[in-house]
Amino acid sequence: MNANDLKWITSGNLEHNPFYFSIPEKLDKFGYCIDMSGYGEGKADKAQLCILDAANKKEEPNILIICPDGCKESWYLNLLKGVGLDFKFVNAAHDAVTFFSAETSNLMLLDEKVLAEGEGSAFDPIRKSGILWDLVIIDGAGAVDGMIPSLYTENFGMKTNRLLIFAPYPSEYTTAPDGIKDIVKALMSDSAKAAAVDSLVLDENMMKFTMDSPLVNYPKEEDGDSHLRIERYAFPEADIPQTLHIEDQGGRYSHGGNVFEEYNLPERSIYQKPSFTRSDAETLKNKDKKLAKFLEVIDGIMNSDDKTAIVYFKSEATIDYIEKILTSIYYDKTGSILFLEKASFDVRRMKQWYETVPSRRVKVVLTVDKLSESIGIYSPITHIINYELPDSPVELQQRYKRRGVSPSGTQPEFIIFMDDNKLFDSRVLGKALAGNLYKAFRMNVPSENILFSVEGIEDILVDIIADIKYVADYTGAVGSSFDIISKFRQDYNVPAARQLTTAAKTHEYASRKLKTLASALGAADMVEDKDLDKEALKGKILQTVRMIRSGYAYFDKDMSIKAVPRGTAQTKEFKEFAGYLDGNPFNLGLKNARDELKKAVSGKNEFVYIKDAIMQIPDTLKPAVLYNIWIYWHKTLGIGGSYAEFIKAYNEGVI
Repeated sequence: MNANDLKWITSGNLEHNPFYFSIPEKLDKFGYCIDMSGYGEGKADKAQLCILDAANKKEEPNILIICPDGCKESWYLNLLKGVGLDFKFVNAAHDAVTFFSAETSNLMLLDEKVLAEGEGSAFDPIRKSGILWDLVIIDGAGAVDGMIPSLYTENFGMKTNRLLIFAPYPSEYTTAPDGIKDIVKALMSDSAKAAAVDSLVLDENMMKFTMDSPLVNYPKEEDGDSHLRIERYAFPEADIPQTLHIEDQGGRYSHGGNVFEEYNLPERSIYQKPSFTRSDAETLKNKDKKLAKFLEVIDGIMNSDDKTAIVYFKSEATIDYIEKILTSIYYDKTGSILFLEKASFDVRRMKQWYETVPSRRVKVVLTVDKLSESIGIYSPITHIINYELPDSPVELQQRYKRRGVSPSGTQPEFIIFMDDNKLFDSRVLGKALAGNLYKAFRMNVPSENILFSVEGIEDILVDIIADIKYVADYTGAVGSSFDIISKFRQDYNVPAARQLTTAAKTHEYASRKLKTLASALGAADMVEDKDLDKEALKGKILQTVRMIRSGYAYFDKDMSIKAVPRGTAQTKEFKEFAGYLDGNPFNLGLKNARDELKKAVSGKNEFVYIKDAIMQIPDTLKPAVLYNIWIYWHKTLGIGGSYAEFIKAYNEGVI
């Protein structure tokens, strides 16, 4: 077996997508690459391809990944389970950096907040060593409000030969990500390549594939529809009387769907218990119609052999509520329920995973939005469930794009709940979420958004424009309107910082929101008249919605939504590049390695010695190659036992 082929077995778990392969090529050509592909989709595979490329180019590579707090565990698990490379955590702990030497290989994962600590931080020994990184990867894709360039331009204090940035998705982008340009100039070791970043221009042409630019903006092309599923439920009106509504300073429960946080129902005394019995769960299910509908959905997943759901929440109260419900109903399957915020880095689960214990496979993951795209669980996601909705279209799309460690072959179902009472999920979707439409797209940079796959979204948009126009007109004509202002704040989740306490302030805010929404949908002139023609407005909005669904949308300079068609990236250059990949070392080497590994198990003794071939591989790659050989033999060919047994056999020289 050729060691040069064997080492490429490490790429076997990754998606061999031409767009992804273009990134290490761009790093070779430009020294840096800025990936602006919407919501960071595919960033785990993209990063791993670049890491493997760097590890194959240098015997002892220095590779650093920087990510936000809340993403480090999922990045770590993804790297370990996806490729088999062990990156060392660097967190704020005093002894976080141990056994460091700039002369040896360093694979490190840094919590971004450590950069903010400056002098004397746990990262100081590395910063002061003068180390030159071979590859730095910055994960900013989950930063809805944008990155903080000063952490890198002022606090980082080191250089790198190659730099990959997964750009954030703030709606504030206008003509260029200037802060990201500053990061490139501060970190790149090649000053000439760094200076070239000033010439970058962001426009809709970024969607067209080219190797002549370090920019990437290729949303993952997917076959078929969005697999969006709406689950409807309704409360009997008598069950939620207004007299039992819980009033508080924050207004209505922001994210909908937890009746016990909004209404002081008799069953709330059970809801507030620290744990539930099976009888408690049944009582709550009979009262909480949202819970009952959710349990209908989740039961088929919990009792399946091949399904895994990730369930999203926005509040600690509700995620705690659902965990207690699930553990009381599925008391014999608690090992299949993972509450990430409580056990995001569970060594016991890691051991079970390496020993391939099928009965302990996670089937339901409960989490909030502070999560990396690569969530580090053991199987592909088949269902993405929104138990609570965010009030940002960006966060909704980020949920849609998170798929777990491996591609699932088919798109997972994306589930949204809707209540016919229009008090819970329907209110949040129709007002708080759709009302923040201006956050859904970027200036000049095309992308997509699952929000526009919701059936009847045009009706929702017409209703909120009519509603906001009414509020703007009413508060502009009267001196006092406490009830109108209060309901407006509650319905649209208006932050308290806006201080909408007077008619004048509310009129100003509502008028601005109305103008922004109407302009985005190409209907600015239709909201200027005193009387709104809702039928004509619906016709106009429906045209815009159809345009958005047909391609990738963006805001033009007037903040109107435009779109480029799907397939825009499939240029002649892309087809030539995709053809060239047939001879790429990743693909050729992987094919040859698999052929050799099949031969290795075809004889009487099943296994042959591969130790000599492994010894020819750089130390950094040895564990990754061994791990991926096991993955291929065990999970693809169905040969052998656990990874622990595989390593034991390898160490004893019987493989």
